[in-house]
Amino acid sequence: MKKLYMIILLLSITTHSFSQNFTTKNAGNCYSLSIPNYMAKTYDLNDAATLQYKNAVKEAYVIVIEDSKEELNSLSMIFQNPTEFLENFTKEYQLESENRTISEITEFKSNKNQHAQVEMSWNSEEGSIYMLITVVETKEHFYKILCWTLSEYKDNLRDDYLTISKSLVD
Repeated sequence: MKKLYMIILLLSITTHSFSQNFTTKNAGNCYSLSIPNYMAKTYDLNDAATLQYKNAVKEAYVIVIEDSKEELNSLSMIFQNPTEFLENFTKEYQLESENRTISEITEFKSNKNQHAQVEMSWNSEEGSIYMLITVVETKEHFYKILCWTLSEYKDNLRDDYLTISKSLVD
């Protein structure tokens, strides 16, 4: 009987240790995003990003780049939906990289916003990279959420990246 209790205790501890807690982080007064507690705010990933978090030990990275529809329209860059915006972004992103692969676009709705999402991988000097790219369309913006890691950590981080990508509130 003690063995059974020990097994149940170990299973619950193990399960809890793999589940992540998320905290809502604000990016200025514009939007918020749920970020895993194991990630820390940073400023060195991308100069255009309005939100950046990472955990260098876990090789986990996330940035958000926002594009104002008004500014895009002034440049004659008019997109009908997040899928069109994502296609435009990914058609040349990492195009010259070795072994670049990209999934079919998945469309979904979350927090009353339309989303378009792809998974991409490629080889670079740092190794084999996996990235989840999500575009969220709101009334006034297109947001690009880029979550990436080394391909060897993809299975450990993918669920967290999916949670992040669905959490944007504008």
